[in-house]
Amino acid sequence: MKHTWTTAIGAGAAIAMVASLAACGSGTASGKTELSFFANNTQDLYQPLIDAFEKANPDVKIKFSTTNGAQAGYQQTLQTRISGGKLADVYVAPPEQLSDLVKNHVAKDLTDEPFMDRIGDTNKAQATVDGKVYSMSVTAWSNAYAYNKDLLAKAGYDTIPETWDEFIEMLKKLKDAGVDKPYLEPKAGLGALVEGWIGYDSSKQSKSIDQQIGDGDSTFAKSYTKYYKEWAKLFDAGVMGSEVTGLADDQVRSEFAAGRLAVMPSGYWDVKTFKDAGLNFAFGRMPMLHTGDTPFAPGAADSGYAINAKIDGKKLKAAEAFLDFISSEDGLKILQSSLGLIPATKNYTPDIDETFTEPYDLYLKTGNIYLNTLGWPSTGRSALRAETFSQLQQVALGSISPAQATANLDAKLKTLS
Repeated sequence: MKHTWTTAIGAGAAIAMVASLAACGSGTASGKTELSFFANNTQDLYQPLIDAFEKANPDVKIKFSTTNGAQAGYQQTLQTRISGGKLADVYVAPPEQLSDLVKNHVAKDLTDEPFMDRIGDTNKAQATVDGKVYSMSVTAWSNAYAYNKDLLAKAGYDTIPETWDEFIEMLKKLKDAGVDKPYLEPKAGLGALVEGWIGYDSSKQSKSIDQQIGDGDSTFAKSYTKYYKEWAKLFDAGVMGSEVTGLADDQVRSEFAAGRLAVMPSGYWDVKTFKDAGLNFAFGRMPMLHTGDTPFAPGAADSGYAINAKIDGKKLKAAEAFLDFISSEDGLKILQSSLGLIPATKNYTPDIDETFTEPYDLYLKTGNIYLNTLGWPSTGRSALRAETFSQLQQVALGSISPAQATANLDAKLKTLS
């Protein structure tokens, strides 16, 4: 969810870049080296990191920028800035766009930088193109189910059940117990746990299900339909309604924070928000399809920090110093406390809030996380992911069946190839 909506994971268009690009922000501020930094979250969250870096590097001044709505539209804005020759010196590089960034010579090769020794193999792998690493990913994310302990207790539950059918049964009991909103997903995060199911089934195969689709060995219709049918049980059982097609991320989060919603897809980034709301809550597993299935959840290494390949001299040294600081113990502590991100490096073991212990142990410690886009062709990944949510919105409205949704995804994929 985070970077999928947040999470997430959220998605913009594929990159269409020009080859000749000039680095922006080459001036200085008060005799200091000015380093421009473009990120996919708000300045108030990044300011503690910037302040600490500037204190440790008094000869450098960070000029921060982001998009309106932070995550929303970041990839599109990144494309626009690159096409207009206004790429920042340091920027967040979404994995969906990395191959295009490298192809257009706007991401510096970081493979042999000393600070990359701190980065784990999983995070490096997601930032690798043709054997070289082009961004520094220092955190990882995983979805989980946030649940209101007091509301679950009304139906006799104290945690999230292990299987999907048991979870549906719990939601029915919650509704019977007078909980008006047992479960909600946002419109840009529908089918929240489907990726976990696909991740587990992929773990038993030599090639992931989405890689099979991307390579043309399978189709969405053949591989995804059964998962979408399972997800649609939420509507068949009457425990989630079509109103979700109009609910934004913040609306779902607000319902949970207000104590009216029993369960929602969430992640570590929401810990502070829910604590500040004074809720009796925790984060739990995302139910699997069958008893005995190894728990998997949507997740991945977070987007990494990249350096504009067009800069040099003092700017380049300042950019390298900035990445070195971000990946230091001090920088990682700030990323965790301010942005709600979970460090995943060799040099630092994070203290995890007790409310998130179960999903951290189930998913992040084991590496049992899965992101479908990483198996798709690099061109059009963002558009295709957005299409999955669009198709599930139609399923939620009852205007198409799960089988029609997957057939439409195959049609969309053909237009992107």
